[in-house]
Amino acid sequence: MIFAAAAAACALQVFSPAGTPRSAPVRGPALVLSGAGLSGMPYPRVLAWIDAHVDRGANARGGNLLFLAASGGRDYSDDFYRNSRLASVREITIPPCARRSDVDRAAAYVRDAQIVLFAGGDQANYVRWKGSRLIQAIRALYRRGGIVGGGSAGLAIQGQYVYDSVAADRVLPDDENVDTKDAVRNPFEPAISFTTGFFDWPPLRDSITDTHFARRDRFGRLAAFMARLRAAYGVAVDEDAALLVEPDGRATLVQRARESGGYVPRGAYILSDGAALRLRAGVPLLYRVRVLHLTLNGATYDFRTHRGSGNSYTIVVDGARHPPYSHNPYEP
Repeated sequence: MIFAAAAAACALQVFSPAGTPRSAPVRGPALVLSGAGLSGMPYPRVLAWIDAHVDRGANARGGNLLFLAASGGRDYSDDFYRNSRLASVREITIPPCARRSDVDRAAAYVRDAQIVLFAGGDQANYVRWKGSRLIQAIRALYRRGGIVGGGSAGLAIQGQYVYDSVAADRVLPDDENVDTKDAVRNPFEPAISFTTGFFDWPPLRDSITDTHFARRDRFGRLAAFMARLRAAYGVAVDEDAALLVEPDGRATLVQRARESGGYVPRGAYILSDGAALRLRAGVPLLYRVRVLHLTLNGATYDFRTHRGSGNSYTIVVDGARHPPYSHNPYEP
């Protein structure tokens, strides 16, 4: 009886879709990069953008959206269906204890989708799927012109380099994560670990992404990650904001005007030209990096030319200081 209950808890959960599946061509490949969870992004604007990329012909609705999660239930389908012109919205939950065969079985649902978005949660649960048939199917969807992306943990896995939370889950208390204070004090602390090659989207090559950026003060930790990886770019998105990346690599910022609790989202940040001035195990980080801060709805960034519209400035991160920044990295 106990074995049966454990097996049920680890089983793949495929929920009934909202709407009726109907495939339609999508003008991609394209990316959705949301700084918060999917319900925390400005999803009416994101869905309008997705709708504009779907060629539904004479049909009132067309295109199938698939949500993937490692926890939770049927959380998004009805709301996202109601706020879009998509033909169907389906959710699949793959628990962390699921067998690889169940992970692979989810690939069949990707083949019927045109858009795949990863929910928030813990990216350590997603990187377990590296090399699976599911991930291969998502790569194939992107290559054939689909839309891929996610929010929070679902954004964290999109870059060539992924801060994967695997070591943090092992050595830190439950629900704790690596923060700026710890990362800049020792960039090689044992709670930091990475996965590479999970995806390979051309706009995000040689990049690491980060989430909840200004809201949770993650500038210093992203600098530490970039220094460790020698990554050329850090692509960071704040809560209530998203970058929508077109097939040609141009991205547009969309964000809410103000969260209900009063927080004003601070857009997106592109970090580049990083130089490690001090990078040794057990020694505070010293790192200089250029920043392009996209602040306004409609601000753009071109991942091909690495130019965009926003405020440009340099920040020096010094883990021996408190605060560790040469000046405010979020609103200079």
